[in-house]
Amino acid sequence: MAVGRLSLLYSFLCCTLLFLRPQLSECAGNDSHSDQLALLAFKAAISSDPSGAMSSWNTSVPLCQWTGVNCTQQRVTGLVLESMSLTGTLSPSLANLTRLTTLQLAGNMIAGEIPPALGGIITLSLLDLSANGFVGSVPPQLQDLSNLTYLNLSKNSLTGEIPASLGKLTVLTSLDLSSNNLTGQIPAQLGNLTSLTRLQLTSNTLTGAIPASLGNLSRLTILDLSKNNLDGELPPQLGNLRSLVFFKVSTNMLSGSIPTSLYTLTALNDLVVYTNLLSGELPSNIGTYLPNLRILNMYDNQLTGLIPTSLANISGLEEIDLSQNQFSGKIPANFGMLKNLSWLGLEDNHLEAKEASDWDFIQSLTNCTMLDYLSLDMNNLSGSLPSAVGNLSTGLSWLTMWDNQITGEIPSEISNLANLNTLGLKGNQFSGKIPDSICQLTNLEALILFGNQLSGPIPSCIGNLTRLNEFYLHHNQLQGEIPPSIGNCKNLNILDLSHNRLSGSIPKELLSLSSLSYYLSLSHNLLSGPLPPEIARLQSLGYLDISYNNLSDQIPNGLGQCLALETLTMNNNFFNESIPVSFKNLRGLKVLDLSNNNLSGDFPDYLAEFPFLQHVNLSFNDLTGKVPTNGIFANQTAVSVLGNSQVCGGISSLDLPACPGKAPKKKNHLVVKIAVPIACVILLVILVPCLYIVFISKRNSRSKRRSFKAAPLEGQLLNLSYAELEKATDDFSFDNLIGVGGYGSVFKGNLGSDEFIAVKVLDLQQQGAFKSFMAECEALRNIRHRNLLKILTVCSSVDSSGSEFKALVFEFMPNGNLDMWVHPKADQKIGSRNLTLAERVNIAVDVASAVNYLHNYCPTPIVHCDLKPSNVLLDENMTAHVADFGLARFLQKINGKGYKAPTTSIAVKGSIGYVPPEYGVGNHVSPQGDVYSYGILLIELFTAKRPTDDILKDGLTLQKFVENQLSNGLPAAQIVDASLISKESSELGERLETCLELILRTGLSCAKTRPRERMKIKDVVTQLVNVKEMLLL
Repeated sequence: MAVGRLSLLYSFLCCTLLFLRPQLSECAGNDSHSDQLALLAFKAAISSDPSGAMSSWNTSVPLCQWTGVNCTQQRVTGLVLESMSLTGTLSPSLANLTRLTTLQLAGNMIAGEIPPALGGIITLSLLDLSANGFVGSVPPQLQDLSNLTYLNLSKNSLTGEIPASLGKLTVLTSLDLSSNNLTGQIPAQLGNLTSLTRLQLTSNTLTGAIPASLGNLSRLTILDLSKNNLDGELPPQLGNLRSLVFFKVSTNMLSGSIPTSLYTLTALNDLVVYTNLLSGELPSNIGTYLPNLRILNMYDNQLTGLIPTSLANISGLEEIDLSQNQFSGKIPANFGMLKNLSWLGLEDNHLEAKEASDWDFIQSLTNCTMLDYLSLDMNNLSGSLPSAVGNLSTGLSWLTMWDNQITGEIPSEISNLANLNTLGLKGNQFSGKIPDSICQLTNLEALILFGNQLSGPIPSCIGNLTRLNEFYLHHNQLQGEIPPSIGNCKNLNILDLSHNRLSGSIPKELLSLSSLSYYLSLSHNLLSGPLPPEIARLQSLGYLDISYNNLSDQIPNGLGQCLALETLTMNNNFFNESIPVSFKNLRGLKVLDLSNNNLSGDFPDYLAEFPFLQHVNLSFNDLTGKVPTNGIFANQTAVSVLGNSQVCGGISSLDLPACPGKAPKKKNHLVVKIAVPIACVILLVILVPCLYIVFISKRNSRSKRRSFKAAPLEGQLLNLSYAELEKATDDFSFDNLIGVGGYGSVFKGNLGSDEFIAVKVLDLQQQGAFKSFMAECEALRNIRHRNLLKILTVCSSVDSSGSEFKALVFEFMPNGNLDMWVHPKADQKIGSRNLTLAERVNIAVDVASAVNYLHNYCPTPIVHCDLKPSNVLLDENMTAHVADFGLARFLQKINGKGYKAPTTSIAVKGSIGYVPPEYGVGNHVSPQGDVYSYGILLIELFTAKRPTDDILKDGLTLQKFVENQLSNGLPAAQIVDASLISKESSELGERLETCLELILRTGLSCAKTRPRERMKIKDVVTQLVNVKEMLLL
């Protein structure tokens, strides 16, 4: 009986399921259709999909086969479109994906606000919108995502405060809001997130104290609050974070002493607190409590006391940086126990060495075979430098001890440090000769020995240092001649031999160094003879000082070819004859001093037209003629012409005699007396009506529109109003449109007399346009280089309709941009012929020189962030000029170790194919990023292949393509653009193949994936200049 009942029940259930099955299928189908509609709405909000990631998103392809879509039982559970370069906005329709657990859209360019509706996807466990362009606040509705374990909104432009309601996400394990513009205090409610293992809030503008409640996060392994404006003391409760491995609160305004409890976090690997106001002493037993410490970085604080010797007990310690504090006493002599130590920074303290035994730490450090960086500058070290310094790690690349009181000779054993690239011993009391053995340091890039008491000659073998980039020997007592072998230092950018007792002539080999592009000073010596004509080769040099010597004869006319000069001081010599006419070309000069020579001839009145000139001293010569009253000569404090007895004119405050007028002719008096009155009457009859017409015209013009004058950049003379720009561009007509960019359009303008300009008009409705405008103004304000596009002025005004108007006015480049030449189109006039080999090499050198200047020789280094062919413009001589600084970033000096991007930097967008990979994961901009972009540009210039070409698929990049071809033994001549192999270039034979391969490998070395493996841009310049010389171009 029971069996019968069970059988009947089974039959009933089967029938019921058969009956309900169509309805259940219909319900599931409806949900799947709802998911499809939500994703299609998401796609509709995306304005650009350059990689075609959503090309499969259509009704002909099953939903669960769409790229980036993950499904479970025909329902969408995951949307993963990471680093697809998507632009547009984020559709709130995603809230209709009711089974979604993963939303991964990191590394795109999606803008707009984060839809509050996302808070309704209660199934969501992972939300990653990092590295996009989101603005607005963090939606407080995210508090409803009760299943969320991972939240990453970093590297956007979010503003406002961190919602305290995020403290309700109790299962959250990772929270990253770094690299935004968030303000306010860190909510104490974040202390409720007891499951949290990672909390990253770095690079915002958060204020207030660190909440003590963060001490409740017992599972936390990573805590990064760096690069904010936090103040107050470090809460002792942080000592409860027993799992903490990484602790970083650097670059804030934290004060007080470091809590003792922090030194008991035994799992800690990284303790990073630099650039704060922390005080107090380090505990003597710190080495006992932090056995796993790897990095101890405390520079730029107010810490005092002795450096604990117990640090030597932390066997895994790799980096110690205690610089820029107030530590005193001796440097511990047991640091040699730290076998993994690679970085030891102790500069700018009160550390001392008085007795020979106080230098025992040097002998101890010889056991640190991994040591790469040792800086002991600005302490109280005295006595002799022990010869054991030569036994330090052969891998040491940085050794500086400047501004101490070290005496004695420079140990010859220092030559054992074969990999040293920076040696700085300036500002001490070293005496004796520079040891010849120093010439064995063939990897040296910077040799800094100035401000000592060194004597004797400069070693004749100095030419062995072929990688030398910066060489400072000034303010010593060196004697003898400048060795001609210095001409072998083909990388030399900066040379300062001033304030010594050097004699003899200036070697022509020195002036043949075309690499000298920044600074050359030979002043205050006993140099004699003429200035060699090879001076004309220093066409990239910005600063030349040969004053206070015994140089004589005529100034070479070739000096006028040094167009990059900004400072030229030749005073207190015996130069004679006239100032070369070629000086008219030196329009970039800011300072000119030719005083106290024997110069004669006409007064150089053309100097009044030099737009950047700030100081001119021509005193005590024998110049003749009229002193102008305009330009620099209108400022008495900026000009000196004393001691020139035959000059006249000038402004009254110069107290010069008036220039004599021309004597009138004495014949034809009667004709003159009759003709002049008649001519005056006729002139009045014609002039009065004309003046009336002009007056009426101007009055009408003023009634139609207001005209605001432009704001010229500092030192510029050009002043243009909106009306003048409107006229020059024919009302910004389409016919004058020469380019369209992300933030505006560029028009060709004619100021009259065929004086052409380029006018970049900002589209202020475009998000980020104003920021781009300000960035470009700031970047271009104080930089000048022959290979940078020259800005003429800025116009910030209103247009004829009363709307805000902002524009940048540049020199016009008649040959367009490099992209037009490398990838010509059939209908374009510019770039209708192929670039020659010589032109491509010259352009490559030009662009590298510009980047080298931006990185290494600007007052504040600049990273361009958007190097690509379309941002390289070509003038009438096909000279390249790097343009478009709308994404440029200034770098900040960090503790004498180099530069980094400012803490307010956000992820840089750049251009697809040229952006370095590290930017995509949120690293700060860096010079290495520009080097990567340059490498891609260089390869593209010679192969005529874009980094986004159709042939580059399935992970194949342009650099991999070239590298594979070279590895397979294909000649470089068969890899580069076929048009390069002309009859003329083929005659170069093996030299051509060698040079082409060298160029391609240079591009590959620049475009390495890891920033540290990339070439330095100054080495790139040297490499390409060598190629140019090999090709005899």
